[in-house]
Amino acid sequence: ASSARLRPLASPAGKEEYAAHISRDGRGVAELLDDFPSCSPPWSSLLELCPKLTPRYYTISSSPASDPHRAHLTVKVLREPRRGAEARTKEGVCSTQLEGLTAGAPAYVFVRPSFFTLPADPAAPIVMVGPGTGIAPFRAFLRELSTAAVPRPGHVRLYFGCRRPEEDYLYEGELAEHLRSGALSSLRVAFSRAKAQKVYVQHLVAADGAELWGMLQRDAHFYICGGTAMGRDVVGALQRAVAAHGQMSDAAAEGYVKELQAKGRLTQELWS
Repeated sequence: ASSARLRPLASPAGKEEYAAHISRDGRGVAELLDDFPSCSPPWSSLLELCPKLTPRYYTISSSPASDPHRAHLTVKVLREPRRGAEARTKEGVCSTQLEGLTAGAPAYVFVRPSFFTLPADPAAPIVMVGPGTGIAPFRAFLRELSTAAVPRPGHVRLYFGCRRPEEDYLYEGELAEHLRSGALSSLRVAFSRAKAQKVYVQHLVAADGAELWGMLQRDAHFYICGGTAMGRDVVGALQRAVAAHGQMSDAAAEGYVKELQAKGRLTQELWS
């Protein structure tokens, strides 16, 4: 019986059933082996055929300048109904493991270099776009800037986005303190579910096009962290702002943005 059910799943003819039963429902090898106990491949074969678990990368959200003995992470614990199969729960492999750790428990981690670094020129404006947990590297920036003996002369702006202010406004208190201290010059927040009309960070970037173009003329550095689709939309809004306020053609504006990337003045860290 198991063979009669599994063979079609592994054949071109069973593509639709595979999409529904495996891909949509999120069934893995372990669950399939439980469902079909007569299927018992050798353990060595399983180890050979199953792909290795890839590492999960999280951006450090603290600075050695303010937290010399700790590294902070900003992690969303993934545990939600699967799209198209709401009766089943999708759980993150690493985020749920981190959630279950107790104080003092070991965790196996490694550190790799970041592409996010503050501009060498303290007068250069800084524009950061980080909705949700994409705020992580910019929290690190702000914690570092807050320890400076002399305030940075260049404008520092953060675009943050979340669903509702009472639900998932990360680090609200910290950001308010950075505004008071002057480490953060301006804060623009988009709430996507607070009103009938959804507002995202890319909408705020588009609305601030003239001001951002002025910052770019003063050698601003632009940073984006978050989902791939968001990053694409933000770059698109920036490109349209360059075209409109820099009086350029679409092709010239696209070239200008690409040059920002080449010069390290537009840096993105995105995930799908």
